[in-house]
Amino acid sequence: MKKQENQQQKKQYFIPLNCELIPVNEDVYQEYYRPIWRTHYHACKHGQCGCTDWRRCEGDCGLCRYRTAGDSLSLDAEYEGEEGSKLTLLDTIEDSAPNIVDIIADKLLLEELFRVLDDLDPDSRRICELIRQGKTEREIAAEFGVRQSTLNYRKNKLMDKLREHLKDFK
Repeated sequence: MKKQENQQQKKQYFIPLNCELIPVNEDVYQEYYRPIWRTHYHACKHGQCGCTDWRRCEGDCGLCRYRTAGDSLSLDAEYEGEEGSKLTLLDTIEDSAPNIVDIIADKLLLEELFRVLDDLDPDSRRICELIRQGKTEREIAAEFGVRQSTLNYRKNKLMDKLREHLKDFK
């Protein structure tokens, strides 16, 4: 029993620093190696680690010369699709680029919105500008010198007018 306690007391811990092994206490050793051990464990679990000696593992499996593919998927890996067709994962990714029809529709809507805004009276145009700037109804009402309920009424009438002019673009 005493022999085992003496061995535990004599055990020394080292961490590498600038190609040298620096002696440290057990807590520092544990904190230094814990993320390395975690990374190594997950890489082994997924078949991505081929290290022959895990004690020399640096924990950077992405750069390790012993790294293997494991259960990683490739975008070019083929699999059976519907009706026996061969597909790759790259074939199933949706194209997020806007299509020409959406671009033209947005352009027409924007042109109509600008035309309608140009036809508004200056107060209504200013209300739209302040709303776009993120001002609250209270702040806009204070700028116009009216009560908030009066501004709310004007804003609702303005929005109804804009909806009426832009109803074809829904």
